Amino acid sequence: MAVEVSLRAAAAVVAACALLAGCAEKKGKATVPEAPAKVCWEAFDGKAVLPLLGSGKRVTEDTRDPFALPADLKSVTCRVGVDGATLLTAQAARKPLGSDAFWQSFDSLHPDKLDFGRKGLVWDFGATLLYTCRTPTDSFELELEISHVPTDLESKKVRALNTQLMKDYQAFTRDKLNCAPE
Repeated sequence: MAVEVSLRAAAAVVAACALLAGCAEKKGKATVPEAPAKVCWEAFDGKAVLPLLGSGKRVTEDTRDPFALPADLKSVTCRVGVDGATLLTAQAARKPLGSDAFWQSFDSLHPDKLDFGRKGLVWDFGATLLYTCRTPTDSFELELEISHVPTDLESKKVRALNTQLMKDYQAFTRDKLNCAPE
């Protein structure tokens, strides 16, 4: 429950940053000159996330923990920013086997369902996914979330991009955690 609340809080922070970044962007339309080749533990291609980062001069990344999620570390977070403002957040939370995700708070975003994982949603500025990770020594649920500031991209395009990023994120987590294919 605490992890779920922290995921929602992080999404609120990203949305607040979006409002501030959107106000600053209106005057001059600059672009981000270059993104790292890979971001967020190397889960995402830097060029793939670039359309979600808006404008600015410098892309930065903050990942305090390596991506491992042992039983005593319940979640990890990565923040990608431009010129000091966090514009994209990726989180992963380890949950007990059989846990479910209750995402009614996303209903107002009119999400589409994802057709992979146990349960998943995608909307105009994010996506979330729940899937079962079975390793040779353990089994647990993994809840993934990507959130970013609203973009100028058409809704259909940004949802397709968010869906692909979530597919990449799931593949990355499966590989890193040694999860068996479903």
